[in-house]
Amino acid sequence: MTELIIIGAGPYGLSLAAHAEAEGLSYVLLGLPMHFWKEQMPQSMFIRTNPQFVSLSDPRELFTIQKFSEATNTPLPSPLPRPVFVDYAFWFAQQTAISITCELAADVSYNGEQYKVTGESGKEWSSEHVIIATGLQHFSFIPAPLSSLPDSRISHTYGKTDFSAYKGHKTAVIGSGQSAWEAAALLHLAGSDVELIFRSNAPNYSEEDNFISGQKLIDSAKQFYLYSDHQKQDIWKRPRKSSVAYFLKPFVEGKITMFPASQIVRTDILDNQAVLSFSNGNERSYDQIIAATGYQINVEKLPFLSPNLLHLVEKDPFTHRFPILNERFESNVPGLFFAGPLASHSHGPAFGFVAGIRAACTSIISYLSEKTKYRSERL
Repeated sequence: MTELIIIGAGPYGLSLAAHAEAEGLSYVLLGLPMHFWKEQMPQSMFIRTNPQFVSLSDPRELFTIQKFSEATNTPLPSPLPRPVFVDYAFWFAQQTAISITCELAADVSYNGEQYKVTGESGKEWSSEHVIIATGLQHFSFIPAPLSSLPDSRISHTYGKTDFSAYKGHKTAVIGSGQSAWEAAALLHLAGSDVELIFRSNAPNYSEEDNFISGQKLIDSAKQFYLYSDHQKQDIWKRPRKSSVAYFLKPFVEGKITMFPASQIVRTDILDNQAVLSFSNGNERSYDQIIAATGYQINVEKLPFLSPNLLHLVEKDPFTHRFPILNERFESNVPGLFFAGPLASHSHGPAFGFVAGIRAACTSIISYLSEKTKYRSERL
């Protein structure tokens, strides 16, 4: 029995544990530390967010990425190389003295009073409070008709760290955002004959300075929840354009053939190749297709939440995919909290990024700390 179980050992999970450690709460942090960032993303590319806004969170802000830079003599260029961010996160975990149980959660059940979390090894933990702080790994999205292609011909950008296997292959990258440009650039460098296919009329390179955009996300983390339901729905209904950071432009422009304004209407397998048919009547054949088509958050896709618990969680009426959360990031099921991307519908876009970490940690952990102290005083 412990006061808190945190599921997910990425930036949110590590920061939540640092706050819990500082407050003296007993906790279990389950997950492989920084697995998504270290093992599921190419390390040769960069983070588009300004380094000023990628710090993890501890209560006194003693262990920011700037402090890491000073302590380890590590430069912080913008854009920031991914390995630097990963190294910083492990340094943060060491400095905050948090305890990590390097095991994935296999099942989370609820009996009406407390939660039982079973790890992949079969070990069990119980608590009245669980925070789901997992990232995007369960939510990769391949739209129709691409999803009808066999797995041998199509894959998602999630989990791709090495593109050497595509050398000499004709490869199509589908998508118009950052991950599409990144995959195309890395495929080209690996010796693939790559083409970039997207629906928009032209590449959408971000015009906003990454410092300004980072500050906007930080500010929105504190404001979004205060908006009315009507304002929130209006924001979510707005069409969202994928954008690409300018630093990727020279890796792609003039090097990779692009097919803008291309709508795929059908896919087939012919002569052992994937054939894409477009709305203008054209067809193109490829050895491999890579879908840089983003992620679709859906709490129902979390493999470790028991069906009975999932049934209890109230979903938002707009998408029916996100848990509805209160100001403390708590769902309608008492003691079940969500941080990170799963909190983004109730609390705003900042929580799909590192920008929302501090707001989530201070809100959740301060509430649990006060609750625990009040209970102790009453006893």
